[in-house]
Amino acid sequence: MYYSTIHSHTNYCDGNNTAEEMVLTAIAKGMKTIGISTHGPLPFEAKWSVGKDKVDTYIDEIKALKEKYSDKIEVLLGMELDYFIDTEFEHIDKSLFEKLDYFIGSIHYLGRFDDGKRWAVDGPYDYVLEGIKASYGGDIKKAVGDYYHHLSKMVEKYKPTLVGHMDLVKKNNKNNALFNENASWYKEAVCGFLDTVKNTDTVIEINTGGMARGYVTEQYPSIWILEEIRLRKIPVTVNSDAHSAENITCMFDEMYTLCKELNLENLVYLTNNGWKKIDL
Repeated sequence: MYYSTIHSHTNYCDGNNTAEEMVLTAIAKGMKTIGISTHGPLPFEAKWSVGKDKVDTYIDEIKALKEKYSDKIEVLLGMELDYFIDTEFEHIDKSLFEKLDYFIGSIHYLGRFDDGKRWAVDGPYDYVLEGIKASYGGDIKKAVGDYYHHLSKMVEKYKPTLVGHMDLVKKNNKNNALFNENASWYKEAVCGFLDTVKNTDTVIEINTGGMARGYVTEQYPSIWILEEIRLRKIPVTVNSDAHSAENITCMFDEMYTLCKELNLENLVYLTNNGWKKIDL
């Protein structure tokens, strides 16, 4: 039996399956809850996010699925919303927050190229280097520090239900190609962010999506970060960030085992009645 995933994507954004296919797969996997969290509207056109003209259709469909399968699984209406370091959530209609059961706050875009176009921290390696050069004069330490600084600002001001893939900056950092993840400045940046989270109701996710798509060889966040999360007693939930139905529970058994080995006592999953604790 699997508990839940509330980070999942459909063909409303860059997912491969319909929302109903995701729900049916979750039911087949014996999950208690499934949250659909399509990438929310952006201030520019992007194939990987839902268009503003499709938001109401998306909401109506998830609500219909919630009712249709209520006797088999709890379906939650969510969105993954992008926070921008210069404009925050200004591109989001404020009424949208009230329509959702929950939202995931994520930072993908950290700066702009010289032509004004935004660049994402999870883009290809050379592209990220170009972005850091344009926005930070090539200072990777400053760029990474800025990422965690703005994650903290987002949590403090907007209190998202969940923070998406909190150490996404490591996606291109295989063998410490960009920065040393054991460096004291990096650990201070991460821990500073966690100190902000611990004073809110925001939950941190263990995200297996990078492994499912072959981008990384371990979950977000790294094990040493999970140990810092445990020390601060911050609630944690396991999510697949699935972009296809086949990956909806990718590496979940391994993640539950890891949580047990790390003695993560604050492991939770989201329901229509709020967070519930998991006793592994």
